[in-house]
Amino acid sequence: MKKEGIEAVESSELRYLELKNKICYQIYQGVYEDGEKIPSERQLAIDYDVSRITVRKALELLEEEGLIVRVVGNGTHVKLRNWGNDTALDMVALVAPSKNPFFVEFITKFQKTAWEHDTLLLYIEVPEKTGLEDCLYQLYSKNIKNAVVWPDDKQVDVKKLLRLRSIGMNLVFFDTDDAFPYADCVYLDNEDAVKTLLESQGKRYDRYLDIGWDKLSVSNVRKREEAFRKNCPDGQVIRVSWRRDRDINEADVQRIEEAARNMGEGLIVCNDRELGQRTAQILYKAGMSETSALAVVDDFDGSESFHVSAYRQDLLQDAKCIYKQLEEQITKGSNWRAKNWAIKGTYVVHREGEE
Repeated sequence: MKKEGIEAVESSELRYLELKNKICYQIYQGVYEDGEKIPSERQLAIDYDVSRITVRKALELLEEEGLIVRVVGNGTHVKLRNWGNDTALDMVALVAPSKNPFFVEFITKFQKTAWEHDTLLLYIEVPEKTGLEDCLYQLYSKNIKNAVVWPDDKQVDVKKLLRLRSIGMNLVFFDTDDAFPYADCVYLDNEDAVKTLLESQGKRYDRYLDIGWDKLSVSNVRKREEAFRKNCPDGQVIRVSWRRDRDINEADVQRIEEAARNMGEGLIVCNDRELGQRTAQILYKAGMSETSALAVVDDFDGSESFHVSAYRQDLLQDAKCIYKQLEEQITKGSNWRAKNWAIKGTYVVHREGEE
């Protein structure tokens, strides 16, 4: 075939693939809703300034992928489906709005799991003003169709997740169940974590204090406070001002110290590692580490320097579970159904000064 002929074929293929992707983007944006009729071949050719043949090829691809249904005499309709997608698992994107110490530790564990399966891991930090779903669509447009998402404090748009799945993405969310039923969700068993910390102290206290963040829209923040209230209805709850970097302002430090002094002998439960680490420092500095017992959801660096009990997450088990769910989404296809996986951790006790 002459060079001019090859270039003409490549140009034709590029045009109908471009059109297919433009229609996918319209579906992702919700311009065409589930069951809605999209414009006719003739109208699409006019709207996008392409030939009817190009339109027909683009629609054939979309029909093969199950994203549209064409019925003679009744037009072409969008068909959203909450299925697994048959894609190569040679690359996985790990998507998060920020890198904090907890997530960096998880990245290490997931990298190990992916490497063992000959999968390349690509870390993507979501820009501040970009939605999670829009970031995922950008990955899809670059033909990256397997993603593990840690939303942190980003809100999840489940309608867009369904559209992303429909156009061909496989998704697992970590540390939340907000994406269910459009993604498998893997997270710490918050109920077991808080209950274990309350019941494994070896003694019953008269007073209990729960320290958590004030951003209850974050799944784990909300669930850990709920678990404390359920298991300790007479306990006191302090909510600390949320910051993505998990820093605690001076006003909240003073509130924690004051509440600990007023409580006297009792048990303080901190709902994540950063709160636990800062509270341990507050108690030690104020000379209250002997009277106030401290329990923390998840362990923190330097915990061996304090008298503290912790419910430690098994991040390697989390990583293996996540990878397995991606494999199932790929292999099960239309038979796939999302699952919530509440992973139990391990209870550990540190004594001050022990390594």
